[in-house]
Amino acid sequence: MVRLRRARKRAYCGRALVRGPISLDLALRIIFFSLVAVLAIVKLPDAREKILGAGLFKLDSVAIKGNRYLMDSRVVAIAGIEKGASGLGLDTEKIRSRLIRHPRIKSATVKKLLWKKLYITVEERTPVALVGVDQILEIDEERVVFEPVDPALLPDLPVITGLSYRKIVLGDTLRGEGIEHAMALIRKLGDPEVNLLDQISEIHVDNNGDLILVAAQSGTPIVIGSEIVTAKKLQAFKVAWADMRRRDLTPASVDLRFEDQIVAKIPKRPASEGLYAREIETGKAVLF
Repeated sequence: MVRLRRARKRAYCGRALVRGPISLDLALRIIFFSLVAVLAIVKLPDAREKILGAGLFKLDSVAIKGNRYLMDSRVVAIAGIEKGASGLGLDTEKIRSRLIRHPRIKSATVKKLLWKKLYITVEERTPVALVGVDQILEIDEERVVFEPVDPALLPDLPVITGLSYRKIVLGDTLRGEGIEHAMALIRKLGDPEVNLLDQISEIHVDNNGDLILVAAQSGTPIVIGSEIVTAKKLQAFKVAWADMRRRDLTPASVDLRFEDQIVAKIPKRPASEGLYAREIETGKAVLF
């Protein structure tokens, strides 16, 4: 007699059931469809919306730093970021390239936190003067020209005139002895030890390459010449100019081309205007 033995049931002890190995064919299919989905998400906007779902990967915010002249909305427009854009497919390098192609933007960095946040930092060009050919444009210390933020609100900076350019293209770097000489003079006028830039309304480059400044309030021409003027000569002119203003004396012209002296041409004034009018021989050059 054969005794039948009942098979003992194995109790489940909380261990996960082990699946059988995935076949090679199934694994290849999974990889293939995954690649198709990724390519569709990155390359095809329509497929991206269908696969990811509208709004699921929408860009939440754009943080902008470093801009002093351009409004945040203008920076976003230059960057080419559309409202409601998906943050997953944004190319930060393309955004940076769009930004630095703008003449006012000197450099830019763009970083992305997942698909939710975009961080843009820009360095804008600082205007140091205006140039006038067909229109009034701004120029920075590297001689790069760009449009004013608002043509109706030009900054209080000297205008460089007399330049021989037929046309100026935005973003160009102006070259030539005249503009280089003028920019070197602007740097010296803006030096803290000189600090005369705000008292000059125009820097004219004549046909001989001579520079002529125009005083902001009086319109007095101040002849610099073609030689590079020294900071010491400009400091001496500042003292002489302050002295003339203190005495309520407006020269017809000032010449700084002479070594160790400043020549001011004083217009004739009635002797009844005061003691100082009798102290000098009016109508002649006064040396300082």
